[in-house]
Amino acid sequence: MKKLIILLDPGHGAETPGKRSPDGTLREYEFNRGVSRLLQKKLLSCGIDARLTVQDDTDMPLVQRTNQARDSKRQGYDVVLVSIHANAAGNGWSTANGIETYTNDQAEKLAQIIQRRLVADTGLRDRGVKRADLHITRESARYGIPGVLVELGFMTNKDECALLKTPAYREKCATAIAKAICEHYAVPFKVTADNPQPVAKPVDKVSIEINGTRLAASGYLRDGVSWLPVRAVAEAVGGKVEWCAATKQVKVNGHDLSVTIESGVSYAPARELAAVLGLQVTWHQAAKTVELSSGRA
Repeated sequence: MKKLIILLDPGHGAETPGKRSPDGTLREYEFNRGVSRLLQKKLLSCGIDARLTVQDDTDMPLVQRTNQARDSKRQGYDVVLVSIHANAAGNGWSTANGIETYTNDQAEKLAQIIQRRLVADTGLRDRGVKRADLHITRESARYGIPGVLVELGFMTNKDECALLKTPAYREKCATAIAKAICEHYAVPFKVTADNPQPVAKPVDKVSIEINGTRLAASGYLRDGVSWLPVRAVAEAVGGKVEWCAATKQVKVNGHDLSVTIESGVSYAPARELAAVLGLQVTWHQAAKTVELSSGRA
């Protein structure tokens, strides 16, 4: 029996044009990578070899993603390509909603299980399993590889956009897909509580500059994403911060943010926070510094 590899493809990159919510508070790549990394950990814990097509925030060309699947098959593996996405409709907010899964002939049964699990676990509208001329499903089929592309909710729908930002929803999506893959390949699914805990990755401290001035507070870098202290950054540029203790939700200038709480301080992804504050963001790797600017001289 050939070894099975699940190749997880977190669609798009940090600078892919248009792949963000209408208000700019959510970039699709952040959601895609968050779900993909969670899914990889769950599959590895179940004994399934799960690999990411791309490790950083760049937008790898589609042909390179499907070529990875092709090359793994040529090496003698059974390969399945699963691409993770958030959906969009139109140029502004819309009422389009729900989850849909695209597939090719080789992955029809797996796609049906994934769609069923996702709808059951998230409670979102079932938009069905579909076929379309998508590179991921079309080109993987050329090599006889099962290809699935899942759309896990609309970032152009205000309610679903708010969901997509939350760690809890990303966890639900990753768990549902992991369960579906385990079901399809008859592998026991191990719930998170029973999974071996991975060794914590080092968290790098990052400095923050706003319009050339160093901020006293600092942020941190985890899994390639810079997280900044919400109140310190927002108040430095006159932003309004609201905190709802009941929902543990932070609003900046009236926009909900996806946050993590560390020692009582709320942190948000740098690009998401910059978007609601009307700031441009630049990352300097050598200096481990996030530079925020208003764009004004």
